[in-house]
Amino acid sequence: MKGWLWMALLLGLLSSAASAQDDWHYTLRPGDSLWKICDRFAQQPDACWRELAAYNGLADPHSLRPGDSLRVPIDWLKEKPISATARAVSGEVLLYPAAGGEPVIVREGQAIAFGDALETGRDGSVRLHFADQSEVMIKPASLLVVNQYRRFLGQDGEQTHLRLERGSIRNSVSSQDQEEASFKVYTPGVVAAVRGTEYYLSVDGAETTRNEVLEGQVDVTGRETTREVTQGFATLAPVDEPPIAPVALLPAPSLALTTTHSGAEAVWPAQAEAQQYAVEWYQQPGGELLGQQFVTETRWQQPLGVGEYRLLVRAVDAHGLRGEEAWQDIQITPPPPPAPEPAPEPEPEEEADWDLWVFLGGLALMLAL
Repeated sequence: MKGWLWMALLLGLLSSAASAQDDWHYTLRPGDSLWKICDRFAQQPDACWRELAAYNGLADPHSLRPGDSLRVPIDWLKEKPISATARAVSGEVLLYPAAGGEPVIVREGQAIAFGDALETGRDGSVRLHFADQSEVMIKPASLLVVNQYRRFLGQDGEQTHLRLERGSIRNSVSSQDQEEASFKVYTPGVVAAVRGTEYYLSVDGAETTRNEVLEGQVDVTGRETTREVTQGFATLAPVDEPPIAPVALLPAPSLALTTTHSGAEAVWPAQAEAQQYAVEWYQQPGGELLGQQFVTETRWQQPLGVGEYRLLVRAVDAHGLRGEEAWQDIQITPPPPPAPEPAPEPEPEEEADWDLWVFLGGLALMLAL
């Protein structure tokens, strides 16, 4: 895609969410009404429902149905929303503000607004942390648009909507007791909807979407086909094609680790169905991604400074789907201090030449006589 076309697409995605900066978007549940929403969330519930109807242009408030979305001004809420924040920032990570303007370099603890886009460089990564304790790890060479997210502790009715244009993310989604998924990720080809789970989602250069589920369930929908991908399974969907039937993840490699005072080495048995292995290593504490590799050998070696690390290895099958996770803690300790040099022994005193003394003594006696 030409550069100007890509930028136009990105600006379009950003501008679509820019108007939502000062609003909280609430998705109606069965049994909801304007009065119930105001009573639950508004500082002044008695007058809220009429103003809320006018704010959303509702001629008939009774026409609302489950699944409809309402815009609620943040200033009306009795509980202050919590922004998503950037954590474990590593390498180059850029933020394209939804309100427009120049991109900015993402810093630790930076707030992420509705509609912001995050782009990681080839060595860049960042974790997005949400109010409900869900986390999204954005891997290197990725572009993710944050359309909206859950901003209140313990409140249902809000959904998190992300759009992964390219690259890879790992999601750890806080479990929510809801009938419908509260966390959705859109890609060029599918929608991945979850309630509480841990999973990977990636989009390659050909816009093929891959989804690997480590825990829970993800419903992957594309081309009017939905696949229920449960724990230990994965699916993929080429652009403009439905997702394939789920396939089992390859098992986690069995790692054997050795360390020195300057690095670590891991080896593991080969898997017959593995085409290669995905390797990542993280700084601890904090979980900052330091590097990633794809290797065909069953061996990884890396110089590391003194500190604590975590190593992740996954087998990759012929579909490009990555298997179960194998984690290994690494601790690099400083070398022992050099042994002190032994103190020099005192030089022995020179022994007297007694024969010389006897001769001189005798000579002196003879002269005295």
